[in-house]
Amino acid sequence: MSIKKMVVTALIAGGLAACAHTSNHKVNMRTASVQQLGAYDWQLVEAADRHGRPLANFKSNSALKLSFTGQQLNVSGGCNNIGSAYQLSGQDMQIRAPMSTMKACAPDVMAQDTALIAFMNGQQLHAGLLNTENAQNAQPQLWIENRRGEHLLWRGVPTATAQYGQPTVVFWEINPKTQTCQTDNGAVQCLKVREVSYNDQGVKVKTGVWRNFAGTIDGWQFNPAESQVLRLNVYEVKPAGATDDATATEYVYKLDQIIERSDVNSSKHKHK
Repeated sequence: MSIKKMVVTALIAGGLAACAHTSNHKVNMRTASVQQLGAYDWQLVEAADRHGRPLANFKSNSALKLSFTGQQLNVSGGCNNIGSAYQLSGQDMQIRAPMSTMKACAPDVMAQDTALIAFMNGQQLHAGLLNTENAQNAQPQLWIENRRGEHLLWRGVPTATAQYGQPTVVFWEINPKTQTCQTDNGAVQCLKVREVSYNDQGVKVKTGVWRNFAGTIDGWQFNPAESQVLRLNVYEVKPAGATDDATATEYVYKLDQIIERSDVNSSKHKHK
């Protein structure tokens, strides 16, 4: 499926008008800071109206993920990525000028995107952390409610940067054909990858040699019908109790973005 370039979409015209939070649904929560929001990836676990009834078009097994970077937020895991600048003032959150990719997906997944935009559009949002900090091993929960009393409840999972520190960014080309290779666990199907380098203008200037990769890339699935170039965040992890021996170092690979993709039956590259 062709992925078009991200475009700015006028989903919300200008800034949201400041208005009082009018829901009579009382939730015991505490104010979140920008730093707290950015330390987690927030997984959607509940979407309900003021009476606790599920909101239409939100999937019961939704994969929606909300993330914050500085004064920007991004929602992924649906059909399109939806991003926006936001402002947080106490427990009031304002969303401004979102951007959306323009992919076509299954109708129910696209309907969820529309429902999410409708939840935010023209609304003064009320947001905060539920008071679960005293519960043993409790994950933080973020409550976001609009003026209609509808709410989205998100469960926080520490970001990779919070867990491992700053990543190294690499670009890998993924071959659509795998290769049988030997590991400590026996023979497995390995990815064939090679490193790609770009100059400051985004022009490809160098490609490495193909090699086998037996690991996994979080947030990405192999597609034998496509050749792809991925931008990856690579985190260096020292196992507990490990010495300074470099052989003890492990790496976590996370997809940041698919930079190029081309159908194996076509030589024409399609850029995201």
